[in-house]
Amino acid sequence: MPNLSSWGSRELEKLKTDMDKLFNSLCHDYGIPSVCGIIDCTPRTQMQEIDQSLEVSTTMPGFQAEDLEVSVTETSMTISGEKKVTFEGGRQTSHFKKTIPLPCRVDPDNVKATFKDGILKIQLLKCVTKPHKTISIITE
Repeated sequence: MPNLSSWGSRELEKLKTDMDKLFNSLCHDYGIPSVCGIIDCTPRTQMQEIDQSLEVSTTMPGFQAEDLEVSVTETSMTISGEKKVTFEGGRQTSHFKKTIPLPCRVDPDNVKATFKDGILKIQLLKCVTKPHKTISIITE
């Protein structure tokens, strides 16, 4: 069996790009609009650490807050959404789901999400880590 290796994000992104090109070409050949041409299928996400929190900003053009869902665990966050697009001759629904690994543990019970002007902002509070403590041993 040949050497197997796990795909990294670069290989997955190339596969996605190639698949998008294939579907865009097929849509063009049949005269129907490409979903990725109508909807930004890959939201752009930025993450920054601010004091004791993480702030995640994601561009979601054309979406409404009710089209989106955010779920959070201590180590990752998933943003998913569904958008219905009506065009001449039909209707299409686009789904996306993006899971983002977090650089530190967060408190899933203390998350705030706001949506304004096509930008989803999520603020996650970091879990408080207690410093290393040395314990004295008492002899009896």
